[in-house]
Amino acid sequence: LNLRSVQVVGCDMDYTLVHYDSERWERSAYEHMKRAFQARGWPVNELRFDPELASLGLVIDIERGNLVKANRFGHVRNASHGTIVLSFDTWLSVYGTAPVDLAESRWQFMNTLFSLSEACLYMQLVDLLDLGKLEPGLSYRALYQEVRRVLDATHLEGTLKNEILSDPSHYVILDEELPHALWELKAAGKKL
Repeated sequence: LNLRSVQVVGCDMDYTLVHYDSERWERSAYEHMKRAFQARGWPVNELRFDPELASLGLVIDIERGNLVKANRFGHVRNASHGTIVLSFDTWLSVYGTAPVDLAESRWQFMNTLFSLSEACLYMQLVDLLDLGKLEPGLSYRALYQEVRRVLDATHLEGTLKNEILSDPSHYVILDEELPHALWELKAAGKKL
């Protein structure tokens, strides 16, 4: 890329100017959500954040309480119900060859910060729901909506943000090359 003719350089903050320790962010968000459910009397005391349980790019099927991995064409290639990995025959019988259509409200694509904590807690709560330990009659969709509502409230209340702002070095990975790169762009006459 020849930058000679470029006069202005804009940068997105997340993962461009600021690199996060994602596991710490996610763990903190998870703990905030968990406390909210504990306050409501839900049996979540024994639940623990598992950063290996889900990854970005997966899709939550909130109608069935499943987490699915789809290929680039949208065809399901693996799935779990709650935290239990489904066998090939089971997920094939559920999804067949129909592609995941993210335009449908039943699919929630995991592509943002805090998606891992949201998915981890949701999957664990699906397990509790299946065991009859949550409110009777609660659907997988309603359960997801509760998790989402609690996560959104965590952000709106500002408690998570205040925790992060009180010790940003705990949540942000400093890139020692970044200031140098920005100064070089500025020295080259670029407007930042």
